[in-house]
Amino acid sequence: MTKAKYLQGESRTELTKASFQNKILEMTSRLKAWKMQGARDDGKWPETLAELREWDEPEKGIYEWTSPNVTSRGSKTYGDLVKQYWQLQTDAEPFLKGDRLDTLQGAKKLNRALAQQNTRLTWQIMELRDALARADPKNEALSRLPFP
Repeated sequence: MTKAKYLQGESRTELTKASFQNKILEMTSRLKAWKMQGARDDGKWPETLAELREWDEPEKGIYEWTSPNVTSRGSKTYGDLVKQYWQLQTDAEPFLKGDRLDTLQGAKKLNRALAQQNTRLTWQIMELRDALARADPKNEALSRLPFP
């Protein structure tokens, strides 16, 4: 943790614990939002202990730490927070796995992306046909391949 790097003893432990608690609170509120929306958004969600350890958003009171002992299940100081983290991971599992096409919002998002891609490709074909017609108006491809 950059902020606690030069602190010693109890003040370092308290800052790390406060940061861990803030991470858990942020994850809890994000999970509640996902449940209300019915889908995952693009917000930060640490899926591994390494990502949790490296998460750093000072404006929210969330700081990274370097010691892997903080996320040890057997830790007397942080053990309850580690258990909360794993419970959050279990609760968020439906939102974390897959491409979310099983939800209506996921299918709509994919449909929108495919429609946009189709529109771009159609415009590109039209531009190529126009360029071909200017270069060679009697090209057989223009008459052989109908285009609406």
